[in-house]
Amino acid sequence: MSCCSLGVNAFRPSVQVATHCLSRLSRPIVPVRFLSSSTTTTTTCYSQSTQNRRRPGRGTTTTYALLQKPSPWPTAAQRLGIRTVFGGRITYKYYIDLPPNYTDEDGLDFSTKDLTVEEIVAIFGTDIDVYNANKLLKIIHGRRIAGTLEDPALARRSYGYTVEHRKAALAYLRKYYPVDEIANAGLRAEDELAALDALEEETMSENAEESTANEITEEPVEKKNRLYKDVTQEKKSVYGESVMDHLRAHREKKNREAEKKRQEEEDAKRAEEEKNGVAGPLTPLTHPEKFARLSPTVQKWISSATSDLKEPPKLTAWQRLWPSAAFVLVLLGGLGVYVYTYKPKKRSERWFPEIPPAAATVGAIMLLNALVYLAWKSPMLWAPFNKYMLIAPAVPKPVALLGAMFSHQAFGHLFVNMSVLGVVGTLLHDDIGRAKFLSLYLGSGLIAALASMAVAVAGQRWHITTLGASGAVYGAIGAYFWMHRLDGHQIFGFPPEGIKGIVFLAFVTATNISFLLSRAARRRIDVTSHFAGLGVGVGAGQWFLEEKKRKGVEKARMRPMAVRVSKV
Repeated sequence: MSCCSLGVNAFRPSVQVATHCLSRLSRPIVPVRFLSSSTTTTTTCYSQSTQNRRRPGRGTTTTYALLQKPSPWPTAAQRLGIRTVFGGRITYKYYIDLPPNYTDEDGLDFSTKDLTVEEIVAIFGTDIDVYNANKLLKIIHGRRIAGTLEDPALARRSYGYTVEHRKAALAYLRKYYPVDEIANAGLRAEDELAALDALEEETMSENAEESTANEITEEPVEKKNRLYKDVTQEKKSVYGESVMDHLRAHREKKNREAEKKRQEEEDAKRAEEEKNGVAGPLTPLTHPEKFARLSPTVQKWISSATSDLKEPPKLTAWQRLWPSAAFVLVLLGGLGVYVYTYKPKKRSERWFPEIPPAAATVGAIMLLNALVYLAWKSPMLWAPFNKYMLIAPAVPKPVALLGAMFSHQAFGHLFVNMSVLGVVGTLLHDDIGRAKFLSLYLGSGLIAALASMAVAVAGQRWHITTLGASGAVYGAIGAYFWMHRLDGHQIFGFPPEGIKGIVFLAFVTATNISFLLSRAARRRIDVTSHFAGLGVGVGAGQWFLEEKKRKGVEKARMRPMAVRVSKV
C-alpha cells in the first residue's frame, strides 16, 4: 500500500467516530405507536457494519458502510413504517441515515408536509403544479443527503424539470433546510471507494480463475492505488484517473446495457401489438419525460389547450369584472321575462307525458352535467372547454360563468351535486313550477360564479380556476328549506318526528364555515360560491312565500264578489 493511500485511511477512524457521536446526539429518542394514516412515511435505517455486507436498495453499485451502529439492521417498527407520536413524515439531514430504499427519482422528504399552492407559486411561479414542484424539492433534497448533488451523471437526469426550476428548488432548500452537503458528499465518496476496492478484488479473483494452468513464474499482482494511476500507465491528466470516474464509468456501462435491453423488449412488444392490432397502454402525463411518446395529434390538442402566457394580462379589477357582471345582468333580466311569460303546456302537448314535469326538468339538467363530464375525457375538447367551461380569473371569459355551472372534472364532485339536486330539486320544482325553478337554478349559479370570480380578483389569486354546479345546487337548497323552515324532514324515515328545515340550513352553513377554517379545504372547495348560492336561494324562497301569500289574499278577495254576482 502506498503512502498516499495510507494517509487517507489514517483519517477514516476519526471521521467515523465524530460522525457516529453527532448522529447519536442529533436523533432524540421518542416513543412510537401504530397510527392509521394515508400520509406517506419514510423509514429510518442505520448503516451496516464494515463487514462485507451489501447495502440493498441504494439504486447504485453495491457499497460498503464505514460507520458502525449498535443495530445494523432496521428495527421492526422501522420496517413497518411506524411514525412517532408527533405524527408526520420522517425527514433526513445526514448521509448515515440514508434509507436503504432510496432512489434518485423518488428523493427524500425535506419537511413533514408538502408545500401549499401559495408557497409553490412564491418559489417557482405559476408554470409548475403543486405535485411536480414538491416532487422536485424531494429529488434535490435527496441528492443533498446522498452526496450526489454535484454528480454529473445524476445532474443530466432532469426528469422534465427546467434548469431554472432546479436552481430555485436548491436555493430554497439551502435557505430554509440547511444540510452539511460537503460532509455527506465526503461520506459517500468513502463508500464508493470501498465499493471500488471490492470491485477490484472481485475482478482480480476472476482473472486468477481464468488464468492458464501453465506454471509460469510471475510477480504477484499488487493492488492498484485508489487515488492515482500507476506510473507505467498512460497519463491523460496530471492528477491521474479519478476513482469516482472509474466507478461512474462502470455504472454507466451497466446502465447502458440495461437500457438497451429494456428498449429492445419494448420495441419487440410494440411491434407484436401493432401486428395483432392491439393498442399499447396510455402514457401517464405525470411523467413529462414520456410526453413525447404521445401521438402527434394528441400532442397538438394538448398544445392548443395550453396557454403560452408567462403572466396574467395587465388589467384592472374593473376591467376584469365588468364584462362578466354585464353578462350576468342580461341573463338575469331574460330569466325574469321568462318567469312572467311562461305558460305550462298541457300533458298531451309535452314530449314525454308519462314523466312528471319535475323529474323531466331535473333529469335533463343531470344528463347535461353527465355529458359534459364525459366530454372532459377527450383531449380534443380541452381547448374550448378551458375557455368556456371553467372560470379563470386571470383570463376571464363571461360565457364561462354559464358553462362552468354544468362542468365537472371529478366524478365525486359530479355525484354529490347531482345526488342533492335529484332530491331537493324535484321537491322545489313541485312547489314553484318549472319556470321559477329554472330561473332560480340558473340565476343562483350565475351570481355565485360572479361572486367567486370577484373574490379571486380582489385577492389577485390568478393561479386558481373553478367549476361545478355547487352554486346553483346551494340556491335550490336555500330556497326549499327556507320555504319549509318550520316543517319536519326525514332522511330514509329518520328521525320519526323529522328535522326542521331551519336546522338543515344551520347545518349547511356550519359545514361551510368549517371549510373556511380548514386550510386544505379552502384550496379544494369554492366556499364563496356556496355562500353566495345559499344566500340567493334563501332570498328567492322568501320572495316565493310572499308571492303565494299575495295570491292567496287576492283569491280571498275575489271569492265574496263571485258569490254576490251569482245571487244577482
